[in-house]
Amino acid sequence: MNRRPPLPGRPTAVALALTGPLLLTACGIAPTGVVESGAPARVAVAAPAGGPLAFFVGPDGRLVPSPQPRTADSTPLSGVLGLLRGPGRTEHRAGLGTRLPAVEGPDVAAVSVVPVGDDGLDLRVPFPVAGLDAVARGQLVCSAASGPGSGYEVFLHGPDTALDPERCHPDH
Repeated sequence: MNRRPPLPGRPTAVALALTGPLLLTACGIAPTGVVESGAPARVAVAAPAGGPLAFFVGPDGRLVPSPQPRTADSTPLSGVLGLLRGPGRTEHRAGLGTRLPAVEGPDVAAVSVVPVGDDGLDLRVPFPVAGLDAVARGQLVCSAASGPGSGYEVFLHGPDTALDPERCHPDH
């Protein structure tokens, strides 16, 4: 026995006949150009717990943390020294840079980070600090304060002056 499926009834046939042209007319929304929707997405990258971070400058001028190799003495100084060595290959490929001079050779010994009270750090560097812009100061302050208990107030000293204490605000 050869049975065919039943033919659509009149209401179904009418619905199919009307739906076809509707599908061919699309949705009626006119095409538009590119619409700006704000800043690019930002992603938080987890650093190894307690590991030092160096804060470099991203292509948009904002601070970007970069985990530094852990050492036996992973202290606030480790993050600052990683910063002052400058961005490595990985940071360069990611478009990161710095607004600080590189510190090499005997000048490295002049860099120090010493605790002051319960929530302060005294950061000394071998280059002038008075002319540093807010982003460059932020690189130093955030790199020094990136260790455990990152709510530190950082007192920045150079051979030219001592600046008012600052806290890390990487989103500024």
